[in-house]
Amino acid sequence: MPERVGVVVKIGIVDYAIYLPDETITAEELSTLVSVPVDVLREKMGINKKRVGGKADQPGIMAVKSCKGLLAKTKFNPLDIDMILYAGETYAEHICWTVGTMIQHELGAENAYAWDLSFRCAGLPLALKVAKDMMLSDANLNNVIVCCGNNNAQLVDYKDRHQSFMFNMGPGAFAMLLRRGHSENEILETGIITDALFHSDVKVETGGSLNPLTQEMVMEMAEDSEKTRKFSLLTLPDPEGMKKRLGERSLKNFSAAVRMACERSGINASDIDFIGVVHIGNRAHYGLMDELGIDREKTVFLWDDGHCGQVDPLLATDYGIREGKVKNGDLVAWVGAGTGYAFACTIIRWGELKNEKDREVVT
Repeated sequence: MPERVGVVVKIGIVDYAIYLPDETITAEELSTLVSVPVDVLREKMGINKKRVGGKADQPGIMAVKSCKGLLAKTKFNPLDIDMILYAGETYAEHICWTVGTMIQHELGAENAYAWDLSFRCAGLPLALKVAKDMMLSDANLNNVIVCCGNNNAQLVDYKDRHQSFMFNMGPGAFAMLLRRGHSENEILETGIITDALFHSDVKVETGGSLNPLTQEMVMEMAEDSEKTRKFSLLTLPDPEGMKKRLGERSLKNFSAAVRMACERSGINASDIDFIGVVHIGNRAHYGLMDELGIDREKTVFLWDDGHCGQVDPLLATDYGIREGKVKNGDLVAWVGAGTGYAFACTIIRWGELKNEKDREVVT
């Protein structure tokens, strides 16, 4: 039935599921692989240990696992899914491939349509904004799956000290069910900033349409094992320049994205009850909270997981719920950032509304 005139339709998160590989590597073990002192890994980079995956821990496969876990958890019929939005990495099992339709097939979501959205590790806030806006504009979208998978850790060159800011990366995936007219875990507003000065700072130079694999490359790699090793790994064309610019602009951009989301949600940054942040160094994480005026206790830092991509803000919140840091009616901020560079934040009003009279029912 159409919504009553004047009724505000809410989009809420029914539930979620997270997939993480069981295997981890400690800071001590990682130190021997990357030649970075253990104390630097722990105290500067915020890594006690991090997730590592196996052959099956690839973006699409992990996303399917998280989706199936979500459907089992909620006992939701996949035939009632209207749309699947895959917001994970385009570095996936195959080149020029739509991950979302594979997920649709594996779930048996025959009545849905599926598509991919790419925004690196800022993908969670953007995906929630896009899904919410689409659901508000299309009354046929009642139940939407937003999911992701990330294994960009495979792209990191662990012999390149300039890439140490990515040594925290590990695989992971999530799935969440969004519902039209669902006022629990309500998705409020999102703030997004892209800083184009970083557009070419992190990339894999070869294997794309500009520099595809050629017979000449194959012959060169046959004679040079180092070229073979580096062929599919990330490169930093200007590492020192990037480091300088991040130092000058990163905190400002993080803060601006959070404040933008808060302003659009009708709150102040100091009103945030819990903040889940993509895994960055612990000093930067708590420095952001200090700059926003958020008490340092209102978060969970992912010391023992590392950077699992788009999953991080949700994973931190999951820990926060278990630790009693996230309560009914709390304002939760999910903060992501990805190379390119993008900074994004979505505000969630967690749980049920504190005042039943505030609930607006759609019939």
